[in-house]
Amino acid sequence: MKCLNIASIASISLAVAGLVVGLSAAHYWWKASKVEADPGWRGDLSQSAADALRPIRPPDPQLSQEGWLMEILNAARESARLNKTAACLTAVAVLLSALSSVLASVENLH
Repeated sequence: MKCLNIASIASISLAVAGLVVGLSAAHYWWKASKVEADPGWRGDLSQSAADALRPIRPPDPQLSQEGWLMEILNAARESARLNKTAACLTAVAVLLSALSSVLASVENLH
């Protein structure tokens, strides 16, 4: 039975780190897919006390559309921020996994 040396431990550690970072990236992509646009208007009068603190929907259709447009833009901005984080984490995960593979290959040459 072959003992684990420093290179083996480093290779396994890099692989595990790549897995963890990759799963973290997947979590950010999942969060990006769940971002919703909500103008924050209150519902019916029968809603909770917390709902009473929210603004009412503007009676003017143009103002209502502007409110929705602003929230759609905010949601797109938040989703893009989460996607950017996920993409950076994916790049780190790929780098860690590649380093793990190279280290394991170098170790096998000896």
